[in-house]
Amino acid sequence: MTVNLNFPFSSAPEAGEIKKVADGVFWLRMPLPFSLKHINLWLLEDHDSWVIVDTGVCNDETSGLWQQIFDNHLDGKPVSRVIATHCHPDHIGLAGWLTDYWDVELWITQSEWQQARLGVLSERETVKLLMAQHYDRLGVPKEALKRMSRIQGYFKNMNGDIPLTYHRVTADSQIMINGRSWQVFIGHGHSPEHASYYCEELDVIIGGDMLLPKITPAVSVSMEEPNGNPLQRFLDSLEQFYGISDKVLVLPSHEMPYHNLHTRIDELKLHHKNRCQVIVDSCEESKTAMEITEIMFAHRQLNDFDILMALGEAVAHIHLLMYQGRLKRFANAQGSWEFIR
Repeated sequence: MTVNLNFPFSSAPEAGEIKKVADGVFWLRMPLPFSLKHINLWLLEDHDSWVIVDTGVCNDETSGLWQQIFDNHLDGKPVSRVIATHCHPDHIGLAGWLTDYWDVELWITQSEWQQARLGVLSERETVKLLMAQHYDRLGVPKEALKRMSRIQGYFKNMNGDIPLTYHRVTADSQIMINGRSWQVFIGHGHSPEHASYYCEELDVIIGGDMLLPKITPAVSVSMEEPNGNPLQRFLDSLEQFYGISDKVLVLPSHEMPYHNLHTRIDELKLHHKNRCQVIVDSCEESKTAMEITEIMFAHRQLNDFDILMALGEAVAHIHLLMYQGRLKRFANAQGSWEFIR
């Protein structure tokens, strides 16, 4: 972990247990079936009920751990709301099960709900065709693409039913929980309309994936928006968090809660600046996105899932540089894009 942050907790809660982090705010963890290994979820006391923030993926292990928490830690009080920060399966995958179990609404921003619904409804063959077109332009070898296409179904299977209706959250929302106001901060780039929740009275922010303490959130160019500039949107989104106290307790979706928010924002911005410079330095001669990815991640051994994520992040940096006028893009004889400074 970065030495510039302050981590007030020495350990995380065990599976099926909860840990108090502020008045009426409790931390729990659920396991994940990929390299991050866990997600942090939150239970907020709300007078005679509870509010769940984020859900974990849809599988029997996660629902079983939730049942253990319901049986042992809710003091006989029901859940009144389920809130999802954004649309990724570790945050919304079990939303259908939880909202059905408690007969409550899912609170989420409109774009995140729509993206989650589209992910569940998309036809596999259509997605495979779109992937082939997108990754062929990025210079991915055919054999690698065949292996990577199987990952899309794996990712989709971590989502259960996404509720057909939802309660819309916006940047103007002031959400009352336990007599305290929680302000919504909308972030872009990691997902379409990610919501973080800040309680000034408690000096706590549920940061979701926007404000992770060690790793950087995945910011990727998607096959649905192949000319997008998500990294610029992410960096722009970070600026709003400087308006919050540096000493706020940040509750991230992965790793440990921390203080020194402004320091972490500075680190995130510097990280992306440095990654962009690596790309510019490597593009004295033209390269495909896949070749640039291999340079950016030469220090790591990547499996097929990692390559998929790394490629999306590399292209996000490439596009930021392209829109800044620091790289040029052209199609080579094979129809793939190449980039040169």
